[in-house]
Amino acid sequence: MSATSALPFSLEQCQVNLTTEAHDEYPRVLKNVYVDAMYPEEGRIGSLVALQIDREKCRGAFLEIMDEESQELSDFALTLFDKFGRLKPELVENEHLKGTGVWGRELDQGAILYVLSVDVQEKRLAQSVPASAGSHFFAWPSPSVKPETKEEWERQRNVAVDLFHKNHYRRVGRTSFLAYAPDPAHPSRALASGEDVESHVASFQPGEQPAPLQGAGIRMLPDGTVAWGEHQAQDVNAQDDAVYPLHHMIEMVVLGIPVQDMEGAIRDAYTRDTSLIHQKDDRGFTPLHVAAYAGNLAAVKGLLALPAESGIADDARARDNVAGRTPLELCEQKMRDIKEMMQTLVGNWPGHNTEALHIVWLLKRAAGENLALTEDDFVNTRRWGCTCGQCTEGWLSPRMRFRLRWVAEVSSDTMDVGTWGATSSESFSAELAIGHLPPEVRATRITKTFYREYATVVRTIADVLRKPGLAGVPTAANVEAELIGRAGRFFGQGGKVEHAMDYVLRCARDESPLGDGTWDDLQSECAAEGSADSLAYTAMPACDNDLEFIRVADRLALGTADHYRTAADFGGGSGFDDDSDDDMDDDVDDEDDMDALFEDRNDRAAELEDMAVVNNILQAIRGATNRRT
Repeated sequence: MSATSALPFSLEQCQVNLTTEAHDEYPRVLKNVYVDAMYPEEGRIGSLVALQIDREKCRGAFLEIMDEESQELSDFALTLFDKFGRLKPELVENEHLKGTGVWGRELDQGAILYVLSVDVQEKRLAQSVPASAGSHFFAWPSPSVKPETKEEWERQRNVAVDLFHKNHYRRVGRTSFLAYAPDPAHPSRALASGEDVESHVASFQPGEQPAPLQGAGIRMLPDGTVAWGEHQAQDVNAQDDAVYPLHHMIEMVVLGIPVQDMEGAIRDAYTRDTSLIHQKDDRGFTPLHVAAYAGNLAAVKGLLALPAESGIADDARARDNVAGRTPLELCEQKMRDIKEMMQTLVGNWPGHNTEALHIVWLLKRAAGENLALTEDDFVNTRRWGCTCGQCTEGWLSPRMRFRLRWVAEVSSDTMDVGTWGATSSESFSAELAIGHLPPEVRATRITKTFYREYATVVRTIADVLRKPGLAGVPTAANVEAELIGRAGRFFGQGGKVEHAMDYVLRCARDESPLGDGTWDDLQSECAAEGSADSLAYTAMPACDNDLEFIRVADRLALGTADHYRTAADFGGGSGFDDDSDDDMDDDVDDEDDMDALFEDRNDRAAELEDMAVVNNILQAIRGATNRRT
């Protein structure tokens, strides 16, 4: 960097050229921001390119949208957030992975401003400036152009990190990403830059590569299986030159290559050379780390079965590797990664791998954790993603149960009110709930009696949900048993419990954070006012299954799970494409006039928001200019 004398800087003399544009595919979620700052006699003194992300409107598709945008944004989202744009639990709760611990659940709130590039006075210093109120800026400090050598890359990266640190950016956990809090009282603002932690990737230094193992090692047999031991003349492709033979053998399970007697192979390797059990590969992983991450249950059992003097317990606690994780944490991370990938790319997740869950239980026990459940019970309760330990059958969480009951009660009351004053011959075919019936049922005459019995089925779903345990799961059998022969007209015309449950589930989803969020806002307001029910809800443990509407539809065999997998219409639609949408077209038209009344106010609010961002950018540019040396 060339030396330049500090120049007086007047914010009033700085001219800003600002351009914002809605994203082509997700205009309600993403906004591109381009800023050029011009100064008299100096010309352009700074520019910025950023992406503003309204994660509340992602409706559970945050990871999917970021993955479609770019690899950089996909890495950012997958490293820090879940599919709702909430900070991953380990970055808040894990004593090691949370780093300095200055960041918490405040990063779940508000818009995200991800700065793609910042250029100040010809300095190639990538990413990030202070953020506007209500938002958090995130940065991935790295060179804007890939240098030719690793040493030069590290030098430029350190320069970038230093600049961000001077602007109060602090690391999120031990990841490669930094964040900035606009609140001067935020804990990150009190943390000196020298006290911030380094990322796992940057701090990890691999050890020297050992010499290839001679003698015993991996044997590829003629039948396509793999064994461990002394090589024989008839062996095919004997791999006695493998640098990390035990690691390679354990990881072969990922490739689908069978290994003969995995536990016996580990015992034999330990007997021949005890150091093989603790050998670290170029990632810093021991065989136990590799076995946990690969989901190799037999290998984990074999390693944990070694005698105490083997020191395997130390490996179970070791985290001096490129991921900064213990074997247990690696296994749990892999399980989450697979779940997120399946939900994002495929739209369907078949539950956790049972062998991986057995590994988690074994590693927890090895770590001395007091497990109240047997191994089989632990696997069964976690199979469908339960993280609270209280989900019925491992998928119906207490909060989901409460949400569905509340919505069923309100919906049935609303349906009843809709029949007041109606004659027995009046048609109810235009009601919202009717849209959840199949076409052949809607084609019949929907009378007042039919509609009231439909409401009775919906109310009975709420009654079932009040019951604890399996009796409180709203299956068709449980609801029909609770009805005790009622709703004959509804069932006689082709109605089913599944139709009523789909109506309840759809309403619950549309009012959740995956929709407009009105139900959750209501619970917060009611809890603040002292409502016993709402306070009981907020006291329930949070769980990954709290918003898994797809899982509910699938487990209750509603036949509509694909509707809940459909990506939301981020341009403003409901995200569902069914015949009931046609019935609401007139209502949408009526709302257009009302929307027009607020158009000017919304435009002005957007303008003020943009100016707030610009003012903060200018303050950052002024600070950078005054620091030039």
